[in-house]
Amino acid sequence: MLYFFLLSTVLWVIYLQIPKDVFSPQEVSPDGGSVIKLKKRISQSLELPKKILNKSPEKINREKLEPEIQIDENLIEHKVIIGESLASIFQKYALSPQLLHKILNSGKEAKKLAKIKPGQTLKILINQPNTIKELELVLSPIQSIKITKNGSEFLSEGFLKNTEKRLSSAAGIIESSLFVAGQKSGLSDAQIMEMATLFGWDIDFALEIRSGDKFRLIYEEEYIDGEKYKNGAILAAEFINKGKSYNAFQFTSDNGEVNYYDSEGRSKKRAFIRTPIKFARVSSRFSKRRWHPVLKKWRPHKGVDYAAPTGTPIRATGAGKVIFRGWKSGYGRLIIVQHGGVYTTVYAHMSRFSKKVKLHSRVKQGQTIGYVGQTGLATGPHLHYEFRINGVHRNPLTVNLPKAEPLPREIFINFQRQIKQLALRLEKISAHDYFVKKVSDKR
Repeated sequence: MLYFFLLSTVLWVIYLQIPKDVFSPQEVSPDGGSVIKLKKRISQSLELPKKILNKSPEKINREKLEPEIQIDENLIEHKVIIGESLASIFQKYALSPQLLHKILNSGKEAKKLAKIKPGQTLKILINQPNTIKELELVLSPIQSIKITKNGSEFLSEGFLKNTEKRLSSAAGIIESSLFVAGQKSGLSDAQIMEMATLFGWDIDFALEIRSGDKFRLIYEEEYIDGEKYKNGAILAAEFINKGKSYNAFQFTSDNGEVNYYDSEGRSKKRAFIRTPIKFARVSSRFSKRRWHPVLKKWRPHKGVDYAAPTGTPIRATGAGKVIFRGWKSGYGRLIIVQHGGVYTTVYAHMSRFSKKVKLHSRVKQGQTIGYVGQTGLATGPHLHYEFRINGVHRNPLTVNLPKAEPLPREIFINFQRQIKQLALRLEKISAHDYFVKKVSDKR
């Protein structure tokens, strides 16, 4: 009895170990298929995967002992914002100060990384924690600095893309203003300002522009991979003001110096520019007898007043030396600049002086020397400007400014040869086709 009891207990235990679905109705068949399926299922459970069987035992053991390591390279593209430095960016991405120091001292180009500016893009390729494989600072669409890891050191290199230069031209007729006509012709505001500066020694653009005045010019455009990158320099231009034609051509000398000259070889940059404030309105002209709004009496007005908002920059009309900087009775804050032994210019009613301009310091033509205000005897913000020759007041709007000396004959011959094709092309540009004709082709 004990024998049968033990035997039945063992069989019961074996029965409990067999999966219940082995003898499920859907698997049992009259021809004993269930037994075959059971054997097949057990044999399958004991089989090793084919990938492992195809490998040698030594390789299987080695893979068990040496787990697979995947190096994850992360590319970070960071747009620099106001107030950020390279140190703060490295800290943000958990990169150590020691690594930053090593990179900055990896070469001459690398030191420029310390002068990053808002809007620039920094690309960092990290292949391990606190390890940089490559770093690139994109300064502009054509210029970048790249740092590459080479063993335990870093190599720095600067890159500059070549741009494709094309010639483009524009022309227009002024109806209401130079800016409106320029924009209609497809010029940018910067190009319009450049043209005004180019002819600023000949024409007072605040006073002398008339309806019907014309302009035409040839300028460069720069392209990268077939896409326009930016406008280049003006190469040739003509401006007809009140029926009188003025022209300008870019000329590069043998030593690489670039300047503008008229067709006679005279420099467009004269000893003086006409106006100390760009595009300012004249509120009071030079006159022998004018009613003074503060003193309430008639007296000579020995200069020209330019109305402008407080803080508008005032520029020196010529290079010279500051012989007075301070307060002077009705003039308020005043600067007087001596130009050689003959000419003197006066700038009055300033709100403040430029910090770079001191008494006896030398100033360049076009340099900002102060800012518009209403100090002294003034009813509103404006600049009072005087032009003196040997101490005698002259009308700044009509005085004959000294002309530049022409190019020497041997250089002038080279100049004529260089501008010949530009001059011929300029003559063919018409301003009468819908006030503009714009042509573009490869240079």
